[in-house]
Amino acid sequence: MTNKRVNTSQGGGWAAVYKEYAPGVLPQLDVSALEALVRLPNRLTGAEGRWLSERMAWPAAMVRRQGTVCGFLMRAVPDSFMFTLRGLQGNAGTSRRLANMEYLLNDDAYVAGIGLRISERDRLLLLADLADTLGRLHAMDITIGDLSPKNLLFTTRRRPGCFLIDCDAVRLRGATALPQAETPDWEIPAGEQKATRASDAYKFALLAVRLLARDQTATDPAALAALDSELGRLARAGLSRNPAARPAPAQWAAPLNNASRKASTRAAAGSTPRRTAAPSPPRTTRTPPAPPAKNNNAAIATAVAAGVALLLFLAVTEEDTDSTPDNAVGETPTTPAYEAPPDEEPWEVEPPEEPPYEEPPYEEPPPPEPPPPPPDNYGALAISPDGNIGKSWDWDTQEEARASALDECNRSDCQVLTTFVNGCGAIAYNDSTNRYHGGSGDTPDEATQDAMARVGGGRWITWQCTTR
Repeated sequence: MTNKRVNTSQGGGWAAVYKEYAPGVLPQLDVSALEALVRLPNRLTGAEGRWLSERMAWPAAMVRRQGTVCGFLMRAVPDSFMFTLRGLQGNAGTSRRLANMEYLLNDDAYVAGIGLRISERDRLLLLADLADTLGRLHAMDITIGDLSPKNLLFTTRRRPGCFLIDCDAVRLRGATALPQAETPDWEIPAGEQKATRASDAYKFALLAVRLLARDQTATDPAALAALDSELGRLARAGLSRNPAARPAPAQWAAPLNNASRKASTRAAAGSTPRRTAAPSPPRTTRTPPAPPAKNNNAAIATAVAAGVALLLFLAVTEEDTDSTPDNAVGETPTTPAYEAPPDEEPWEVEPPEEPPYEEPPYEEPPPPEPPPPPPDNYGALAISPDGNIGKSWDWDTQEEARASALDECNRSDCQVLTTFVNGCGAIAYNDSTNRYHGGSGDTPDEATQDAMARVGGGRWITWQCTTR
C-alpha cells in the first residue's frame, strides 16, 4: 500500500499495510472487539501509545467494503526486523524475509548458513526484551494468546529486540476479535483457558527452552539450566501444568539480563549445511548431511600421504630435540643409581645428637579476622517523556550505574528516576497527573509498590534488581 500512513499522532506515523479477512473468517469476527483494539493507542498516554505502536503491528484503522468490515490497516514491519536470507548450498541467490524467531530454533550451522549472526548473548537479550514487553502488555490487561515464533520477529541491530505481528488475535480486557487459535507444537495443556497471563507464561517458558536448545520441539530445560541454574528453575516452573505455579514473564527479565553478561558475544558459526529444499524455517531441526564417501583408491592415497607426513614430522621432531634428555616419547627419564667412587671405602654419616624435647607453652590462637563484606552492587532506571527506558545493574558505583542507564535510554531528554544498591528499583506512572516516579525496595514487589506510592497511585511500568 502506498501513500498511506497510520499512527500519524505517534511521531509522524509509519507506512501502512492492509490485512483482509477471508470470507470464511468474517462471520466469526467480533467487530466491537477489533474496534476496541484500534482505539486503544489513543486512549493510552502518548508515551505508552507510541511504545505499543513501536513494538507491535497493532491494528490502526478498520477497513469497510460496502459498509461491512473486511480488514484493517496496521504499520508495516520495520526494516530492522527483516534480513537477507542467503541460499544454502545447492540453493543459489538471496531474498529479503521477515526475521521470524522460528529461524533461530535450529542448530548453529543452519542459522549461520542462511546468513544470520546470532550470539548466545543475543539469544538471552531477545528473551529479556520479550519478557519486559509481555510484562508491560499484561499491565495494560493485554494477553497474546498465540505466542509462538511464527508471530514473533527479532532484530540484533544496535540492541536485540522483538516485534509482535498478528496482533488482532490478542485478548484485550477479556475480549478477542477472533476465536483463539494456537500454533501446532505450541499448545498449552489440554483443558486450560487460552489467551491468559498463565498461558503466555507457559509459552514464554517453552520459547526460552527451545531458543537455547536450538530445537523446534524441545521441552527439556537442560540446555537452559546448564547455562544458568536460575533460568533452569524458571523454565521448569513455567512449564508446570498448574497455571498458578508459573512465574510471570516479567520475573525472567533480571535473571536473563544477568546471565547475558556472562554469555559469549561471538556470533555462532558452523559449516554450511547442504539443502535442496527451499530455505524456509523448518518444522524440526535438521542436521547437515555427511560429505559423500570417497572411493578406495582415494582412501589408499590419503593413507599413504598421512604416513609420509607422520614420518616427516617424526624426523623434524628428532632434529629439534637434540638439547633434551635422550628418552622416548611417553617414558619418564630415570635417575642413575649412585655408586661410590673406586678405591674408596664406603662411608656413613652419623646423625647429630638431638636436644631433649620440650613441649612449647600453649597459647590461645588469635580469632580469625572476619571476611571482608561483599562489594555493593548499584543499579539505576532512566526514562524519557516518550517512554524510552534505560536500565543498569551490578555496577561498582552509583555514578557508573546512572551513566549506564542514561546511555541505554539513549535520548537527550532521558532522566534517572531511581538508583538502588543491593536491591531493586521500579518506575510507576500516574495517568491522572501524567507523571512518572521511581521507587526502590528489597524485592520487585516492594520496589513497584514504593514507586506507585510516590507517584500517588497509577501503575508500575518497569523494574530491575541487582544480583545481590
